[in-house]
Amino acid sequence: MAKLDKNEIIALKVKQWLPDWDKIHFEKKSYRAKPIPYFYLFSLPAAQLKALSGIYRRTRTQKEKHSHAIGIQRRHDKERSSEISKFIQYGFPWSVLSEAKRKSGEYNDLQKPGWLPTAIVINILQEGDSRKGESVHPNDLIKISSAAEGLSKICFPTGNTGSDWKPKNLPPIEVIDGQHRLWAFDETSVDRNFELRVVAFYGLDISWQAYLFW
Repeated sequence: MAKLDKNEIIALKVKQWLPDWDKIHFEKKSYRAKPIPYFYLFSLPAAQLKALSGIYRRTRTQKEKHSHAIGIQRRHDKERSSEISKFIQYGFPWSVLSEAKRKSGEYNDLQKPGWLPTAIVINILQEGDSRKGESVHPNDLIKISSAAEGLSKICFPTGNTGSDWKPKNLPPIEVIDGQHRLWAFDETSVDRNFELRVVAFYGLDISWQAYLFW
């Protein structure tokens, strides 16, 4: 296999499609176009995934001007993300102790790794996908190609290596499930290079995203 560029990764290509599903009524005008029969499994640092998804701290004005929400995710609950952040750093039950108990030092033996083994579920927008009249800039598109049997190469936009990257227009990734876990890394004390497992659909219509989230 050829050496990868720094903006490329190899993903596991997972086929989940039954022949009977071809009989399902798919309809593009109802936002339920026929999906491709694959999704992709890989990992990314939290900071990179956040940037590609357009999930970063904004002012009220920026929220109104640059909101790309598609009505699938629940409203962000800051307290929930804060709880996840504490869990990542210290595990359970230390993460839910009162501040006084944590500072006392008496309960340090309760600290554990805060693993997040469950995947963030996303959709990668493809060329031509539109959300509220906007689309991903050609330079920001994420490209997928074959790498080997059962594997695919995913190429991210040039320069996308962390939280400083911003899309020129619509972010190339939509988060279907996992926004609160991503927001947990908005806390400065959490290592943003912490890798998250990702299940990525490609060009998945809005109706199917809502169905998956539900």
